[in-house]
Amino acid sequence: MFYCGIDIAKYKHEATVIDESGAALLDSISFANSKEGCEKLLALFERLSVTREEILVGMEATGHYWLSIYGYLLDQNFEVKVIN
Repeated sequence: MFYCGIDIAKYKHEATVIDESGAALLDSISFANSKEGCEKLLALFERLSVTREEILVGMEATGHYWLSIYGYLLDQNFEVKVIN
């Protein structure tokens, strides 16, 4: 199992992926709050060979800025949790 944490912001989000032991698989990446940014995140999962069945995504609910990435990931059949 893998976990992706996303720090939500107005223009750019930060994300990192850890394994079940808590070890980071990479330094955090920055990606735009846009469809292209969402695709960059999916490309990261692909590069790490992490499938949607193997990963749980968590993000904070910052204003309304989380809604687009949340909806996009749900549409792609990822399990997503919003954490306040």
